[in-house]
Amino acid sequence: MDENLLGSLGLTSKEIKIYKAVVAAIEITPAALAKAVGIKRTTTYSIARSLVETGFLNEDASRRPRIFRAAAPEDIESAIENEKRRSEERQELLKRLAEEISISHAETSYPVPRIKFIEESKMAAYFIQAFPIWIKSMVDTKEYGFWGYQDATLVDSFEEQLHYWWKIAPPELYVNLLTNLSTAEKRMMGKFERRNMKYWGEATNFLSSTWISGDYTIMLNTRQKPYYMVEIHSKLLAHDQREVFKN
Repeated sequence: MDENLLGSLGLTSKEIKIYKAVVAAIEITPAALAKAVGIKRTTTYSIARSLVETGFLNEDASRRPRIFRAAAPEDIESAIENEKRRSEERQELLKRLAEEISISHAETSYPVPRIKFIEESKMAAYFIQAFPIWIKSMVDTKEYGFWGYQDATLVDSFEEQLHYWWKIAPPELYVNLLTNLSTAEKRMMGKFERRNMKYWGEATNFLSSTWISGDYTIMLNTRQKPYYMVEIHSKLLAHDQREVFKN
């Protein structure tokens, strides 16, 4: 048995000694194995078990006492495939770690936007989840205005969720939005004192909505199925968008 080969496979000197003893015996009990290698029984069993886990040995626990035997060639091939799979999984994890480190380093020099895509089936629940976060961002940044433009079809589809925003919004917050005049929008007129909607000239056909709330920019499509929402958490982008609407 080539000890250099076993060492190249990552086995320690004690693992090599135990593995060779099992190969020589064909099958062997833990007590006999410990005696053959001259290592304490508990240590021998622990090392043999680790060799089972890595695919070098097989353990037959149905026998009394249990026995160890060397893995058959087909078992070694299976171990190779398992090792290959673990290696591929580890490579993917390392790639993800590298991406996280890259983002972390990048954020020290410039802020990296955090982007979420929310599909139609999850939008109603996401409004309820996100409104407190967006409101907190408005308060934390002292940007008390909710700016942007809004397609009135959003009111048709999510009026209940929009009412929830007003239910939890602190009194210092207000809404300034451009919108298109529609039946749905007429229904909302005058319901909320701090809701300032501007009907921009002939702009009666907005096809989407864009909100700016604190450090968040939210883009929504409620005009055409499937609906969707894109949330961008970026202080710089939100700032510039807000300045456009302020002026």
